[in-house]
Amino acid sequence: MRTRFTFRQLEYFVARGEAGSIVHVSERINVSSPTISAAIADLESVFDIQLFVPQHAQGLTLTPGGRRFFNRVKTPLADVGIAA
Repeated sequence: MRTRFTFRQLEYFVARGEAGSIVHVSERINVSSPTISAAIADLESVFDIQLFVPQHAQGLTLTPGGRRFFNRVKTPLADVGIAA
C-alpha cells in the first residue's frame, strides 16, 4: 500500500469533483482520462476511502466521505495556486 500522494493527484481529484465528468476534466486540464482515473484510484488507496460512487445518469458522484475530503483539500490547493 502506498503512503504518499502528490498535489497533482489532489488537483485531479478536485477538478473531477467540480467538473462532474471525467471527460470535462480531461479537456479542462489537458490530461488523459485514464491518468486522472489512476490518480484518483491511488488517492482512494492511500486514504482507504471511496471518493466517488457511480450513478447511471450523472456518471460519478462524490461519496459523503469524498465530499468531506473534497471540502478539506479544495481551499488549501486554491491558496497555493494549484486548484480553482
